[in-house]
Amino acid sequence: MKWIAPSEKDAATISLEKRLWEAADQFRANSGLKAQEYSGPILGLIFLRFVKVRFVIQPPAELAL
Repeated sequence: MKWIAPSEKDAATISLEKRLWEAADQFRANSGLKAQEYSGPILGLIFLRFVKVRFVIQPPAELAL
């Protein structure tokens, strides 16, 4: 599976990016974490997103109908 980011951004994508940056700024400001501690939760969220995408694309054989 290859994923290539689209070269052009529409209004919805720009709006989503803005909301994500604002959420990241709020998390960073309100978390009380130091800069070196900030990557742990973020990498965990990225990993969970990756697992979700992989699971949707190819569910485990035990769950296949």
